Amino acid sequence: MAHATDDATVVHPEVITLHWEGPPRAQAAPEHVYPDSADEVRLARAAERERELRRLRRTETGRALWEQIRVEAGKRGDAELWSRKLHAYWWVKLEPLGTAGDYARRFDANHATVRTWISEVAKLAYQVGYRLHEDRLLLVGEAPPGLQRLREFVNRDAASPAAWQALKGAESEFRGRDPYFHLNEGHVLRARRQLRESDQTLEKGLAIAEARSVRSLLWNARGQTFWDCRPDSAYPLRDHLEQAEQCFRRAAVVDQSTYFPFVNLAHMAVDAVDLKRTEYWIGELGSARKRMDETMQKGLVRYLVEAEWSKAVEGKKFWRNGPARWLREAAKAGLLTLALLCLSLSLATPPASGAAPPYGGIDSVAHGGKRGGGGHSGAGGN
Repeated sequence: MAHATDDATVVHPEVITLHWEGPPRAQAAPEHVYPDSADEVRLARAAERERELRRLRRTETGRALWEQIRVEAGKRGDAELWSRKLHAYWWVKLEPLGTAGDYARRFDANHATVRTWISEVAKLAYQVGYRLHEDRLLLVGEAPPGLQRLREFVNRDAASPAAWQALKGAESEFRGRDPYFHLNEGHVLRARRQLRESDQTLEKGLAIAEARSVRSLLWNARGQTFWDCRPDSAYPLRDHLEQAEQCFRRAAVVDQSTYFPFVNLAHMAVDAVDLKRTEYWIGELGSARKRMDETMQKGLVRYLVEAEWSKAVEGKKFWRNGPARWLREAAKAGLLTLALLCLSLSLATPPASGAAPPYGGIDSVAHGGKRGGGGHSGAGGN
């Protein structure tokens, strides 16, 4: 800047001040995290959670759940929270690596919150059809000679064309006159995902059934049908689980000489993460077991050997003092080895088309999942 005077022009140098804001953000050194600090533990747990979620999403169940969770997260705008919910569900229910309390301590979360997360993801699991349980259909009691062929095919695979043809062949003779026909028709229609029609024919069967054992089977079958009536099914019912539970309860009251409704009610309680209710129905199953004949007790042993849902409660006292003890008793009597052998044979070789078990005995076939098309509807009989 120049300053003029009378004698001469004096030039003063300009003073420039610079302010340096530091290196670009991308080049800035990361904040130091002290070893074993809370921040380091938090980062390690977050990385562990992400690794386990990636592993889960590679599985069929995990992919289906994750797709449904993305839809839910999109609606509510909390994708990160739903990701944590899925991780808690996987850690406690699918793996399992511990209880909800263990998860809360390890990942610094509230115990009650973790239980709520697990319950919410369990509801989503219903919607995508991964309830992690199997459908069992048993031949129970005597049947009229004209229904024997139908029961054979329904027991093997209710969704097969052979079962449908056998149903049509027996229709003119037994529809409206024999409740066993409506019971088997209900199983076939449910296996073919015609849920509304399945419920309607089972309701007709109840109108003409008189024997307590048959009425119990019909109520149990209605429960199986309602269990499949998810909001995304062909017959959507928002309260389908409540209706299924009511039917199973009715079946249990009508006839306590079969295990079907009791294991279904216990199974529903496990899926709902309700241990008190699970313990209650296992206790009721224990009381009903005393009234079962030897054939039905063998069927119960086989069911317990195959049931996947029981893994969630195997360590509980009520399970150790109940089903676990029954299996030990069966092993001592040689029944458990027989059940395991029958299971391995049924999975290894399909039954011959002409072979049929004697009625009054029990034969078990897996429907839904990897075999058949009976859906995911618990245990039942025909």
